Amino acid sequence: MSDPAAFLAKHGVRPSYPRLKILEYLAGTKEHPSAEMIHRDLVLSLPTLSRTTVYNTLRLFAAVGIARELRIDETEARFDADMRPHGHFRCRACGRVFDFPLTPGIEQPALPEGFKLERAELSCEGLCPACATSSLPLP
Repeated sequence: MSDPAAFLAKHGVRPSYPRLKILEYLAGTKEHPSAEMIHRDLVLSLPTLSRTTVYNTLRLFAAVGIARELRIDETEARFDADMRPHGHFRCRACGRVFDFPLTPGIEQPALPEGFKLERAELSCEGLCPACATSSLPLP
């Protein structure tokens, strides 16, 4: 994304400085951060940034299609700026979330007549390669 301010404006979002910083952070990571993680990292350079601003900005980004909210863990929402079709794998040991490509045709399930699909997400859970081969006890 060469011009984050124009990108936000194109999606009908006023490009305030905190929104730009949150977008840059989200677009620059593959870690699928939570709002708390984003706040923790950005407040170091933006001391006036509130958790409420981060939460509200992420909800706004999700509402206008700039980011996707992931609910693959029952305790917290994670966010992803990659809006291309892909799945998510959460490691139950380390908690990291990884992207994986979808098999062609699985991006859109075959629904019964009359259903209107608004969102489909494939989420899996297990052990990542590092945790699967670790000798540490698993949770």
